[in-house]
Amino acid sequence: MPRRARRRRRRRPRPGDDPAQAPAPAQAPAPAPKPPVPTEPAPATDPTAAAPPVEQPCGARAARYEGGKGFKMVVTRAGQVRTTNPLRPLTPEVNEVLQVVIAGKVATAYGPDFATLRRGTAPATIEAMLGGPIRWQPSLPILADPITIVAEEGSTLAQLAFRACEDPPAVKAAPKPQARKKAPVRRAAPKEATQKAPPGFSMPQGAIAE
Repeated sequence: MPRRARRRRRRRPRPGDDPAQAPAPAQAPAPAPKPPVPTEPAPATDPTAAAPPVEQPCGARAARYEGGKGFKMVVTRAGQVRTTNPLRPLTPEVNEVLQVVIAGKVATAYGPDFATLRRGTAPATIEAMLGGPIRWQPSLPILADPITIVAEEGSTLAQLAFRACEDPPAVKAAPKPQARKKAPVRRAAPKEATQKAPPGFSMPQGAIAE
């Protein structure tokens, strides 16, 4: 008995059997663009603004210090006075001296260190008071910031802060001392010599012509 021919059933194509008809993989959604960050405008430069101060030391230039109420002091030179105390001959006493210009006039400030200084007058007067010559340095060293100026009794007169290095200011010339005119010496008129008779002796009248 002949076998019955089996009918081949055709397979219906299933999705995924044909690579050309395979569905494309799902793509992740593109991230949303970030909003632009607002940038702050750069501050406008002020042409009149002062430049930052130059750091110390000022070297061959001068150092300008300022305090309250517009007080200004310009340091032009720095030096030391070394003296020997007879009670301590092995330990010399050192005083720091600053030559300063205040309102166009030369003055000094001196003390054991640059932080606290006493006000002084002309350098020659300070040398005579301290008992030794001032040995000036060729250039300015690093000075204290701020500098405190005190009176002789120790009370604070001013506290000055460093501002900048600048050229030494012009100094008013000290007036020349004028020689005092000497008053003419008045000489006393010579007294007329008078003839006196020896004691106990009477001179007759008319003996001396008048």
